[in-house]
Amino acid sequence: MDHTSSTRSERLRKFVEWLETNGAIFSKVEIRDGTSEGGSGVYALERIESDERYAFIPHDLIITGRVCHDTVRTNEQQQQQKEGEGDDPRHRRMMLSVFLIHERFVMKEASFWKPYIDILPLEFHTPLQFNDEELKFLRGTPAEFAVEERREGYREQHQTALALVPESVIPRDVLTYENYLWAMTVLSSRSFSKDLMEGSLCSLTAESEVLMPLLDMTNHYPLTPVTWTICDDGVGFSNCGTIEAGQEIVNDYGEKSNEELMMGYGFCVPQNPLSCFHIKLNYSQDPLVEAKERILAAAGLEKSHDQYIRASELPCDLLPVLRVMVMTDVDLYYIGQDADRDLLEHVGLRNELRARFLLMFLLEKKLSVFESSVAGLPAEATTTNAQVALAYRTEIEDILRSTIANLQMAEQDIMARACRLFESEGHELPRYICAEKAATGPTSKRARADVRPSEQFIDSVLITSESFATDQAFLEASELVDVNEDILLTLFLLRARMVPSSPWHAAIRRLDGFKHPMLLLEQNTGDMYGEMLAEIGEMHDSLFPLLTEHFGDVFPAEHFTVDKFLWASGIVEAFRVIVPPRCTSGDCEVEGICLI
Repeated sequence: MDHTSSTRSERLRKFVEWLETNGAIFSKVEIRDGTSEGGSGVYALERIESDERYAFIPHDLIITGRVCHDTVRTNEQQQQQKEGEGDDPRHRRMMLSVFLIHERFVMKEASFWKPYIDILPLEFHTPLQFNDEELKFLRGTPAEFAVEERREGYREQHQTALALVPESVIPRDVLTYENYLWAMTVLSSRSFSKDLMEGSLCSLTAESEVLMPLLDMTNHYPLTPVTWTICDDGVGFSNCGTIEAGQEIVNDYGEKSNEELMMGYGFCVPQNPLSCFHIKLNYSQDPLVEAKERILAAAGLEKSHDQYIRASELPCDLLPVLRVMVMTDVDLYYIGQDADRDLLEHVGLRNELRARFLLMFLLEKKLSVFESSVAGLPAEATTTNAQVALAYRTEIEDILRSTIANLQMAEQDIMARACRLFESEGHELPRYICAEKAATGPTSKRARADVRPSEQFIDSVLITSESFATDQAFLEASELVDVNEDILLTLFLLRARMVPSSPWHAAIRRLDGFKHPMLLLEQNTGDMYGEMLAEIGEMHDSLFPLLTEHFGDVFPAEHFTVDKFLWASGIVEAFRVIVPPRCTSGDCEVEGICLI
């Protein structure tokens, strides 16, 4: 193909003649090149009614895998013919690329497809064609590593093609990696996949993707409804709405984000409603991974590790998966394998906070990498490739920042709700802990306008060592007890349970029937909690009756028995929440017990 030997308009004229000569019908549309008013694309010559067919392509003008295999004979095909086997569908996409190289560089003028080959672009603007300076704009984005992964995949495919295609069919100075990359980019930017042809063309040809001259010249517009009509001799196309004379006829390349459009086509759509940020949820190192995988499978979420976040909303499966990821061993013990999707819509307030905290951690980590990658970027995007990359980069940053801002507000809302529930003695405990919903009437007092909900949550709802100040007698005694903070929290829970005036008295009494799995040891098949149970029992024996003897009013024996001590220790273990620094008044995280 020699684009210098003819003008673009001349090549388009020959292409149109070729289409018409071979049975294509498109009298109501015209193809415009990049110099035409309105830009390159396909435009209506007259009004086209809704559902009216505006183009028809005969099967003979559709490049399928079968066409490629019939034209380019491979070593594998020759061997299969000897063995009486058919072609291998695994190589259809590779053979489409090889076919394009064969027709462009080997057949040249003799190719039936020459008019179509001649109007294919020689250059593309996908990241595979970026130089090192242009690639810098992708630093810190999900596309950064996807570029080299795709290049490596194409290199492997190219080596396979070299092994399959005899040099007598395509010389090695023609079947180069550079030419293979060109052909693969033609496919990624112009082919029609099975997803777009479901129930139509693919049902007749069994193809995974095909090339359709003329239709592949329509530009992309997200969510444009296009109808495919299959006939015995070809494929017709129509829109689900009226197209006025002079209006561009657009197509929908599928539900593609700007990352997919950039990687496959070399452009981005401004304010693309389908653009998203990809995160992969990985908890393979979690010691509870097997139990969590079973719950995800029971809820139909076993394949939800890859999530795509849009600026306007979170994916519907993301929070349910995160709720499982942050489940404790206690949650898993009680929920078992009976979790359904409805349960995972709201496990409990504590679980909801932990899920949001985890998501924020993941996104802030992504944003941190993104921000650190700004250093060393070129001062401005001076090339088309760089401008495409910068548009994608800007969108990714916007999605990250807007999602993080929305999550921060959601966190504050959840903690504000926790404060209201606490004041009204309500709760959102998991169903396995408390089946009855507590009354949630008007709160007795309103949150101070100058105090963030997270700070009020930490100060009023969480039980921490700072909470000891609400009980002066306990505070004075605790200062003389040399034990770790978890044990002090255990003692404080039992103290608050016995003192009706304690702010946490009602919340603690609500848990009277709760038992940590370690307390159900006889009902368990194993003894995973045996060591924990023994250590806590020994700690109790080291403290009592000594504490009762010295601080009888604070630690009366009847309220600090070994059974109650074990029960309270289980609560400390099961209801722990770590509030990240962004929600605190200082720079440190706050760890406490949340009983709401």
